[in-house]
Amino acid sequence: MELISVLVDLRRVFQYFAGAALHPKRCLPAAAAFALALSCGVLADQSLNRVMVVVNDGVITEADLNREISLAEMELRSAGQTLPPRDVLASGLLEELIVDTLMLDVAARASIIATDREVAYALTTIARQNRLTLPQLEAAIVGAGVAIEDYETDLRKQLTIRKLIDRQIRRQVDVSDQEIDDYLAQNPQEDKPDDIEFDLAHILLKSPSGASESQISELRDRLEKIRQEVIGGLAFSEAARRYSDGTKASEGGMLGVRTAEQLPQLFLDAVAEVPPGGLSPVFQSSNGWHLLKVLGRKSQGETVVRQQEVRHILIRASALLPDEQLRARLERIRERIVAG
Repeated sequence: MELISVLVDLRRVFQYFAGAALHPKRCLPAAAAFALALSCGVLADQSLNRVMVVVNDGVITEADLNREISLAEMELRSAGQTLPPRDVLASGLLEELIVDTLMLDVAARASIIATDREVAYALTTIARQNRLTLPQLEAAIVGAGVAIEDYETDLRKQLTIRKLIDRQIRRQVDVSDQEIDDYLAQNPQEDKPDDIEFDLAHILLKSPSGASESQISELRDRLEKIRQEVIGGLAFSEAARRYSDGTKASEGGMLGVRTAEQLPQLFLDAVAEVPPGGLSPVFQSSNGWHLLKVLGRKSQGETVVRQQEVRHILIRASALLPDEQLRARLERIRERIVAG
């Protein structure tokens, strides 16, 4: 099946995947589900794990559907929503499985897949958003009757599909930094803490228009190496001047102090638990890969806590400089730094 025949109605795909990967399962009309199932070839095998639908070279079994039902029921309960009748849920999820299978087939042929690192990061993000540790999240999933392996498999599928959709969007849409700023100014972001301000520096490696998956991966790896250079002692401002494609690169990547409302949600998620002086993980948006340094942050009524970029000072102990004198010298250096 050609890519164009799978993504022929991109609008429907956008609607279908709105909020993919981290939100409750979507329930679709039963008639549409069964019509699509029949068009793909529904089999009447009555075995315990019978094949329900043949999709291209793959199959959807009753066990697959039951696993999706368990995941959906867990997510709906956690969201405080009333569970629909099981047959209604099953009919909607059957169509979802068919569409997922088609999309994953396209992703596989394009060598697109969510990596172990991306799955782990998504799990950590879900845990943080629910104010849980990772072990607590895993315990909650198992306690809801869902195997953690099934949850991770479903998460990997949804992340892979989202990467496929993102790539199709990037091929068709080129959004400038100014357009993003204009949108944020006209559409204040909801559900953001308005009493927190961040002082950030930024490095952006832009994805070229029509970039292949391998090119996108190379950019990510390159930014990971830049991050390690900064951890190893390279000043973030110097790294931004050398490598960044962002509009503030010549200024050392300095974005200045911004309220949470003035920042994209992607940025807020990336720095949510990063202390002053710390680096965010490398993360992706529609226009490339990003790295942030938290220079400072403050809550309402507080002054900005800023971590200055200073090079590590090491004075080696030797027979010529006893430990007591070494400590005294370091203390004097510390006092001068604190005094400015």
